[in-house]
Amino acid sequence: MVAVTVLNSELHMMDSQHTGREYRITVSLPLGYSSAPGEDWPFNDTPDKWPVVYVLDGNWYSGMVTEIIRPMSWCGSTSDAIVVGIGYPEGQNSIESFRESFTRRNADLTPVRDEAEEKSMEARHKRPTPSGDSGNFLKFMQNELIPLVEKDYRADPSRRILVGHSYGALFGLFAMFEAPDLFSALILGSPTLRYGNRFTFQREEAFAKAHTSLPAKVYLYVGELEEDINDTTMTDTLRLAAVLQGRNYEGFSLVKQVFADQNHCEVAAPGIQWGLKHALRK
Repeated sequence: MVAVTVLNSELHMMDSQHTGREYRITVSLPLGYSSAPGEDWPFNDTPDKWPVVYVLDGNWYSGMVTEIIRPMSWCGSTSDAIVVGIGYPEGQNSIESFRESFTRRNADLTPVRDEAEEKSMEARHKRPTPSGDSGNFLKFMQNELIPLVEKDYRADPSRRILVGHSYGALFGLFAMFEAPDLFSALILGSPTLRYGNRFTFQREEAFAKAHTSLPAKVYLYVGELEEDINDTTMTDTLRLAAVLQGRNYEGFSLVKQVFADQNHCEVAAPGIQWGLKHALRK
């Protein structure tokens, strides 16, 4: 059996000094990354340096993001990009690999500990599921991953884009307040805003008391079906959007989209494509 891979992609296993954990980093290069002068369409107008799209939950979404960006760029209104998927080690057992990545992300993508969530996840997946280490994960990205990518690849430091869905979007909002200049655009979908006693709303309120500017460009999406008696993701997302827009932060821009007839899992694909169309526009 021959393994199927994403064309023009590389795999790196990376240990972080900040988190003490190992990451599965995939780097998918534009098909025209090494194109020669005089190449025909669609590789006839390639840049010296490329935007970089950093994809959280890379085990699930990095291939999808790569194959959205590539054909979308062929019609000329958006740029191709280097796609860096940030994920976790995988083994031969696909179910076990899913459970490992699903629980490992809890530590990296959540800003504070939530003991009730930890106990629930541990009972369901039969393994320890620590939470609340977003601070160290952000340091990993700032001090280890991004410098490596910008040293080893023709990456444009002025066009760093972050993609995060669910807990990934929760982390993206954390990063936006802690390091507003790190990314030129953030594509964030269906953030888990109930997490940690609604930590993100508390963090935004504290940020607003100390800052009048927030140099961030955010594309925020959510599914219409993310709302029932046990799920307030849609109303929470729209409430956060209203709060952020109402602050009138200097340098801040936000575009939001609600996708009809989409639930939490379904909306990732159209939401990310919609965000990429805006963030990679030429």
